Amino acid sequence: MKILKTTSALALAIVMAVACTSNPKGDEAKVSEAEEVKEAQGMDIKVSGDQAKMEFVGTKPTGRHYGNIALTDGSITVKDGEITGGKFVFDLNQITVADLKDDEENHQKLVGHLQSDDFFDAANHPNVTFELVSVKPLTTEKAAAGYTSYQNDMQQPGEDERIMELPDYELEGATHEVTGNLTMRGKTLAITVPAKVEVSDNGVKAFTNFSIDRTKWGLMYGDESQAVDKAKDRFIYNTVGVGFNVDASAESM
Repeated sequence: MKILKTTSALALAIVMAVACTSNPKGDEAKVSEAEEVKEAQGMDIKVSGDQAKMEFVGTKPTGRHYGNIALTDGSITVKDGEITGGKFVFDLNQITVADLKDDEENHQKLVGHLQSDDFFDAANHPNVTFELVSVKPLTTEKAAAGYTSYQNDMQQPGEDERIMELPDYELEGATHEVTGNLTMRGKTLAITVPAKVEVSDNGVKAFTNFSIDRTKWGLMYGDESQAVDKAKDRFIYNTVGVGFNVDASAESM
């Protein structure tokens, strides 16, 4: 199998509610039991840790934090103009909270909390992984209209409340439907989401964003459904927005 290199970065964003008082509006992922991953055929595009990162924004009614988790291994496989496979592994022992970069003490406290059993339990489950199962073209009619079948009724934050420099939080004009296995805290579930995908002789470009319920993967700390008195704002929103942004260029060997 011929190995190709990427020349531009892949960014994977996990975006929790951007507004302090509401969850995000986006395409809600279909979540199901993990699916079988078949061996991908085609050419591999390798993605290094220097070329990719995972970004996140976590929100509760009284505040928010955002940062990134380092990629340790990544690849995309393509054949005959289509994506046939791919896997991305992120290291939870390499978390950076960007909004606390100038406050070392609180930065270390929050990173330690995220890595603890309250959240990801990095000591026992050091990685978050996403492995592609299928990438299927959407019908022309659905792609032209915008892919909204998973859309929920949460409120979109105003322009002045945005943190992440993503093209748009709510995806429009999707061209493909992507299914992959997402593993966090040792639990793997399949998610199916809309995406914009372009495969050319020069490489792969793809973007998707969607929302999931973090508690389905066992991230239960501050579960809003268990809040005794929500008026006291002592909970964390369960809805998490997730975004994948790929711009990988292939070099001939």
